[in-house]
Amino acid sequence: MKLKLTSLALLATLVIVFASCSNKASVPVPEDAAIVVHIDGASLSSKLPWEEIKKSEWFKIANEEVKDDLAKKILDNPDESGVDIKSDAYIFMKTRGRGGYAAIICGIKDEKKFETFIGKVREGDGDKVEKKEGLSVIADRGNVLTWNDKRLVFIADNPDINSGASMMGNSGKSRRFDTDSLLKFAREIYDLKGSKSLGSNSKFASLMKEDGDVHFWMNAGSLYSNALPAMLAITKASLLFEGNISAATISFDNGRITAKGRSYYNKELAAIYKKYSMKNINEDMLKSIPAGDVAAVIAMNYPPEGVKEFISLLGVDGLVNMFLAEAGFSLEDFVKANKGDLLLSVSDFSFGEKEKTITMYDGSTSTYKSTQPDAKLLFATSVADKPSFEKLMTILKEKISQEAGASANDFVNKIPYLLKDNWFIAGNDSVSVHTFGAAKTDHSFISKIKGHPMGGFLDIQKFISGSKPSFADDSTATLIADQSLKVWQDIVFHGGEFKDGGTDSYMEINMVDKNTNSLKQLNNYLGFIAVKMREQEKKREEAYRREWDTPGVDSVQVVPAPAK
Repeated sequence: MKLKLTSLALLATLVIVFASCSNKASVPVPEDAAIVVHIDGASLSSKLPWEEIKKSEWFKIANEEVKDDLAKKILDNPDESGVDIKSDAYIFMKTRGRGGYAAIICGIKDEKKFETFIGKVREGDGDKVEKKEGLSVIADRGNVLTWNDKRLVFIADNPDINSGASMMGNSGKSRRFDTDSLLKFAREIYDLKGSKSLGSNSKFASLMKEDGDVHFWMNAGSLYSNALPAMLAITKASLLFEGNISAATISFDNGRITAKGRSYYNKELAAIYKKYSMKNINEDMLKSIPAGDVAAVIAMNYPPEGVKEFISLLGVDGLVNMFLAEAGFSLEDFVKANKGDLLLSVSDFSFGEKEKTITMYDGSTSTYKSTQPDAKLLFATSVADKPSFEKLMTILKEKISQEAGASANDFVNKIPYLLKDNWFIAGNDSVSVHTFGAAKTDHSFISKIKGHPMGGFLDIQKFISGSKPSFADDSTATLIADQSLKVWQDIVFHGGEFKDGGTDSYMEINMVDKNTNSLKQLNNYLGFIAVKMREQEKKREEAYRREWDTPGVDSVQVVPAPAK
């Protein structure tokens, strides 16, 4: 069997994900890693044991596809790989000058068994295991696999992580590392300790104390340090990245998947958040949404003064004011016009057949029917000073007309909007726009997102049910949609509270079955999809064979020779 190291890494990751983990005190990750994922295998395996995974439909299908005896043996019992299934798994990415690399790290339980496993995996590839300074090493096209009697470190060259090159289109300036460099990075990981390890970071240590199945960490300063174009380098735009960190803990609980997040900011940004604190969502605004089948909503409160302060902090207030001055507007006018409440909602989502007419190049028209989504979209924002807001609206319409042309201006003019009772309301349904706030409706989602500066709700059931007509002719898609309705319920998120130099956030994906662990439900759901997709593929193959096996008018007919 011939497997590249990339495939080997994926197999090792699969083994580790559902393994048991132990000590989190020692973190073999550099302190300036850009993105880090820690997998708590002990928690995951307790919720979804490997034996239960082996019984799932998707695993059975995957196992049938594997023809090699060794791979089957590993899938049956991951211990046979020699990997320590009681070790923590870390996956991270790190920038390095104009390049970067990705790494996978786990423990080794039985070095001899692992070497036997690797030998069979790499059999016939011609790559031998080399011993270098106490490490076993295999190198293969930008990848290096190393291990000793305690740990496995897999390093892959990743030049695209260099944000300065990839984001600015300078792919030619990114650097690719040779094998010696990748091996050097691996050795550094084995030797990590003290302040050079991410484990010494108090914020990361706080993250690891959170109960959960997966921990996520992103250091924006490390990831985007080279992302600024030269024009913005003279400003303070780097404050958007430097010292800013995002952390999250993901848990698979009964009936839901949750993600608790926290964002840390540098001193300058934290000072603005503290000075201009966001207020909680305006509940009266949420209740002003007209009664109906609300499928999704996003709402928030923001301080307009804080926006102005933020722009000034970045050092671009002069440029912004210069741009606005051409239209007779300013940041002060923006602050004066807006109160800080925002709302976007989607109601009565559906798919239906509609008649559309297009104008041809010669002026004639063509009409056809098309199945497309339909919904009532509603946008609302609170107004602090009506004359200032009207001035802003006039300027925006003039700019659209000047920049986008008459067609865009006609489109904007067709959008129903209204300015009343200190609210600007716009949407694609005139009735919804004019009935906003006419009556108060205590929508069921309000209780799920209120009491926070920002929040959102998405009813998965409504979107799936509304979308079903679009694939009515696809039996497999219909079956998957029906199964999805039995599994997924809705998504709720909220956050924005500022404390201790950062903001908190929370999201949950709710399932219909509240008594079964979400990981088990996800396992069964993927198994169902795998079976249906495989059945569909078999039907296609059978139809293809019947088409080619059936003689057609152009088929070659063999005429028997005349009898003698």
